[in-house]
Amino acid sequence: MMNTLKIYSANIVTPEKVIYNGTVFIEDDKITQILEGLPPEIQPEDIDANGSWLLPGLVDSHSDAIEMELEPRPSTTFPLEVSFYELEKKLVGEGITTIYHSLSLLEENAKKFIRKNSTVLSVVEGINRLAQGAFLIRHRTHLRYEITNISAVEEVKELIMNHKIDQLSFMDHTPGQGQFRDIEIHKKLLIDHRRFSEEEAMEIIEESLKQVKLEDHILKELADLAREHQIPIASHDDDTIEKLDLVKEWNATISEFPIELHVAKKAKEMGLYVVMGAPNALLGKSHSNNLSAMEALEHNVVDILCSDYYPSSLLHAAFKLHAEGMPINKAINMVSLNPAKALYIDHEVGSIKVGKKADLLIVGEDQSRPVLKMVLVNGKVVCQMNYQLPLSVSGRI
Repeated sequence: MMNTLKIYSANIVTPEKVIYNGTVFIEDDKITQILEGLPPEIQPEDIDANGSWLLPGLVDSHSDAIEMELEPRPSTTFPLEVSFYELEKKLVGEGITTIYHSLSLLEENAKKFIRKNSTVLSVVEGINRLAQGAFLIRHRTHLRYEITNISAVEEVKELIMNHKIDQLSFMDHTPGQGQFRDIEIHKKLLIDHRRFSEEEAMEIIEESLKQVKLEDHILKELADLAREHQIPIASHDDDTIEKLDLVKEWNATISEFPIELHVAKKAKEMGLYVVMGAPNALLGKSHSNNLSAMEALEHNVVDILCSDYYPSSLLHAAFKLHAEGMPINKAINMVSLNPAKALYIDHEVGSIKVGKKADLLIVGEDQSRPVLKMVLVNGKVVCQMNYQLPLSVSGRI
C-alpha cells in the first residue's frame, strides 16, 4: 500500500522561485506534486507548515565533523559505531540530509590518529558498511588525498575501483603555498591550535618542506580512474592560475577554497564549481587569513557553501545571505542543488521537484535566524523540534 503525505501552508523554496502558501504532495519516498495554494482535502497525518519555509534537505559536500567525533582529543578515540550514529543525530538536527564525510589520507605516521593511512582506510570501510543499515540521513565519503602520501597510491586506486568513495580531492598542505602560503600564520596555528611549542612547530614545518610529492602523471592516472568510475574530482586550496590549469588536466569539476579572489574568478570562468566554507561566510573571514567567502560572494564567484569544520554553519550562512539581500532560492541552492549537481546526485536530491526524493526541511525564522522545526528524509519525519516557551514560576521552592 502506498504511503501518502501532504505538507501544506508552506512557503516552498524551489530552485527558481518561492511558492507562497503552497502544498507538496508525497507518495512513499518521492515528491509527486507541487501545488499553489491549499490541498482540496487535508488528512490527519498531513503536516501544517503554518507559513514556515519548506526547503530541500541540505547537501554538505565537505565536512570534517566525523574526524572530530572519532578523535575529540589527542589520544582519545571512540569506536566508529558510536561516532557515526551520534554524529548522524547532530547532523540531522542541522538540516543536513546528505553528508560527504571528509577523511584526510595524510600519511601512515600522521600525528593525528584519525589521519593515519590505516585509520582512514578502516573508517572508509566502516562508513560504507554502516550506511547500508538503518539511517537518518544519506552518507557518502569524500577522500582528501594528500599528494605527499606516496605510499598510499595503490590503496587509493582500490578505493576508487571498489566504489568505496564518492568524491576525491587532491590536497597539498606543504608550507609556503596553498592554505599555508604564509609560514608565520601556519606556525601560529600549530602553536595556538595544535598546542605545539615554537620549536616543535618549526620542526614540523621544516620536515614538511622536505616531503616528496606525487609526480603529475600519477595524479593524472588517479584522476582518470576516478572519472572512469564517475567519482567527482576536486582540487583544494587553489592559489595560482597555473594550479588551475593542472586541475583542468585532471578533469576536476570542483575548486575547493581558492586562496585568492583572482583565482576564484578564473576557476569560475573555467567552469569549475567554486566551493567556499559556510563558517567563513558566517564569520565574515577565513580562519587561515585567506580569501573571505563574503568577498567572493560579492563578486558572484561562489557556487557552493560547505560546512567544512562546523556543521551548524550551513543553514545559518544561507539565511545570513538572504537577510543581506540575496533571494532565498539562490542562497538555498548553494547548500542544496548546486552541491548535488557538482556531485552528480541532483537527479535524486538537492531541490523540491516532482520525481525527486522527499528530503525536506520545515524552517521558521526568529529575527532572521533559522529555526529548524522538522526534517523529512525519504518522505518520513526523522527529526522534529518542539520548542517550548519558559514556564512562569510565581515562587521558589
